Amino acid sequence: MNIQNNRLTMVRIDKKQQRRVSPITLRKLMDRLKANVDSNEIAALRHKVKSNGRYMLDKHELLHRVYASAWLKKSDNGALVVANYTDMLLLSAGPIIEEERLGQLKQVARILPSTMAAFVGSSGRTLKIIVQVTLPEESRLGNETEMDLFFRKAYHAASAIYSSLLNVAVVPSGINDGSSPVMASCRISADESPLLIEKPTPLNVDGVELAPMPQTETALSIDDNDVSALISFLAKKYDFRYNTVRGATEYLEKEKPYWGWRPIDLRFVNGLSLDAREADIEARPKDVMTYLNSSRIRAVDPVDEYIFNMSYKWDGHDHIGDLADRVKTDLKQWKKWFRMWFYGMVAQWMGYNHKYGNSIVPLLVAPQSYHKSTFCRQLLPPELRWGYLDNLKFDNQKLVMQSMVDFLLINIDEFNSISKKTQEGFLKNTIQLASISLKRPYSRRVESERRRASFIATSNMTDVLSDPSGSRRFFVVNVTSPIDTDKPINYEQLYAQAVAAVRNNERRWFNDADIEQVMAHNRKYALLSSADMYFNDYFDTTSPDDPDAMKLTASEIYDYIRKRAGATAVTESITTFGRYLSNVPDIQKVHVKSGTAYYVKFRKKEG
Repeated sequence: MNIQNNRLTMVRIDKKQQRRVSPITLRKLMDRLKANVDSNEIAALRHKVKSNGRYMLDKHELLHRVYASAWLKKSDNGALVVANYTDMLLLSAGPIIEEERLGQLKQVARILPSTMAAFVGSSGRTLKIIVQVTLPEESRLGNETEMDLFFRKAYHAASAIYSSLLNVAVVPSGINDGSSPVMASCRISADESPLLIEKPTPLNVDGVELAPMPQTETALSIDDNDVSALISFLAKKYDFRYNTVRGATEYLEKEKPYWGWRPIDLRFVNGLSLDAREADIEARPKDVMTYLNSSRIRAVDPVDEYIFNMSYKWDGHDHIGDLADRVKTDLKQWKKWFRMWFYGMVAQWMGYNHKYGNSIVPLLVAPQSYHKSTFCRQLLPPELRWGYLDNLKFDNQKLVMQSMVDFLLINIDEFNSISKKTQEGFLKNTIQLASISLKRPYSRRVESERRRASFIATSNMTDVLSDPSGSRRFFVVNVTSPIDTDKPINYEQLYAQAVAAVRNNERRWFNDADIEQVMAHNRKYALLSSADMYFNDYFDTTSPDDPDAMKLTASEIYDYIRKRAGATAVTESITTFGRYLSNVPDIQKVHVKSGTAYYVKFRKKEG
């Protein structure tokens, strides 16, 4: 059969609330799906689904619907009626939470020769599959009752076959009330790479016995009584949730809630299966996993939930300032800058930082046993502590970017161990990002993900900053005594204050005056380069009216140092050395024919 002639029906509601019915070929439908990748309506729908929001809004219901098993027309009263039948079935597989798995299953579906097409559904959580079947003899095509029975058998057979192959629930698309699957349909969707098979082999359903259509959302292999028993058994010991931030199902042990929410893994699932069998409930690990990865597990954004619970509760006291006071330091602006950083962290979670991410990073410097890392970890409330990360390898840039999406607070532990190249390049640029471009596994396109994580850093060494121009993103905090981490923290008021401040648009970024103060403060914590050391050995900065002042270019100073200290003493290039000179504190410069010259004088020992 020529795939160009395979015709489906497109139905839309116009501005006058009237149905408009038009034919569309399968190939043109695939082209439409590709073009819809930039559709704002579909993007908004998928965002609502992903965030577990209410998405069945009128404007989404106005999206075109596609019918595959029948050519439809309008009756005199405007109702949709069957004009003829097609040889196509429209199946829906899912729900599928993991985006990358949709791409996998799309390719798996092509294994069956009856597959004509497959594409991601409008919600972004289902896979729509168009299957070709062999129609009965022509004499039956005019008998509505017989055709209804035929399509019920066809959909039953195809659903069973594809469910077994894909290991997910497969049902007639859009049919959930037992009505005729002839009217199976779906919203128009968007898919950058829909699957289209040029020459499928029709599925022959002759001889298939009719059985109840699959209606469940999960492909459990145990009977209904055992399903109910399994769910009741698990609920006695555990609470479950699907963490939309981490993209994973988590469990909370009811007898040990202080352990917090933990992600499920294969070892845990196998243990649940054995526990259920000991309780005379026949449940294989596959059955447990199917339940835990189904839509029966409530989807939760724990960050949004926590922020919502902190709203409008602040008592007016400066709890963030109290927390800052636990850190003893000689930095006068510590409390002010810490408060701004804390506001920025919470704003990042709330999605307020649209243009730039939280670009402020406190860098705690102190000897070991001053409880720096403990303090950083305690900044997150117990409910969100899963979002703390302190062992990230910054040489793996892809992992860093992914972690900025999946975590809430990243502690750059042992900051001094990060290479100069990483400080001055990748880290400097990454910290200011508001969103992260990622290519998920098995996905063909790069997508923009919302950044959630802010940064804090710790070090045992004081000479830690290698980039003079980039150091304005960090402010070094010299901790002068061990931090008090024993006193309980009132997290409710701490975060209620921050939420109130963010909603009141209190400043959470450095202004020009702050940046100037940060740069001046950070100079004593700079990692000295060879240029820095040798320049300070041989020269002092001075003013033009100093009788000893010399007007020298960067190359002249560079050559002088190399002659005095040795050709290999200065490891930086002349370009890097010139960049260093332009950032020397209080150095005065003037434009000359050969470029820029600096006012310097020899140190007295060299005079």
